[in-house]
Amino acid sequence: MGLRDLERAIERGVDGVLGRVFRSDVSELEINKRVERELDAGTRRGDRGARVMPNDIEVRIHPNDANALSSNVEDVESKLLSMARAHAHDNSCVFEGPLTVAVSVAEDAQPGTIQVFATAEHSISGIAPGTLVYPDGYRYDLPAAGAEGIILGRGEESHIVIDDQMASRSHAHIRPSPQGWVLEDLGSTNGTRVNGFRTTAQLLSDGDMVKIGATEFRFYAS
Repeated sequence: MGLRDLERAIERGVDGVLGRVFRSDVSELEINKRVERELDAGTRRGDRGARVMPNDIEVRIHPNDANALSSNVEDVESKLLSMARAHAHDNSCVFEGPLTVAVSVAEDAQPGTIQVFATAEHSISGIAPGTLVYPDGYRYDLPAAGAEGIILGRGEESHIVIDDQMASRSHAHIRPSPQGWVLEDLGSTNGTRVNGFRTTAQLLSDGDMVKIGATEFRFYAS
């Protein structure tokens, strides 16, 4: 690793794998394999005993290699994001900050190489990461809502307005806690369900299905 790359890693000031360069065919499959390997190498035991996986991922490749990929850079980033989230879930790991993936196309990268940085960064706000996925696939970044969390319901005053006659105007509240994200029913008429079971208040786990009225959302702890 060169001095410039070492400086970049030090500037991040985080735990994890600083960065490695792999010489191979630069393909989506190889990028995926290299990132997965670095996620495993950077996994550590957190303060609460949980296995923490790197959440800040950067892949650097040469422009010629980027042009030869079967997908554009944005699609590669999206696929890597999904892979990293699924890989953490499959290995019972958590992230301590928002999961981000960037594929950097750099002129100073060596052609035919894949350089991977995978580091673990804490949430700056101190709020645990969390994502609520809409039925249409849109992803809502929960920490962006701040310490007050969000209200879901049919009313226009809700943070997430649900077009569902079975939902109450202020149906449920999702808020951060020291343990993670908590879902609370707000006395709704038809109730709030997690994985099919009605609940009044519950700490959400990665992959939980939240049902508000007849509308379902997926919660991810990343």
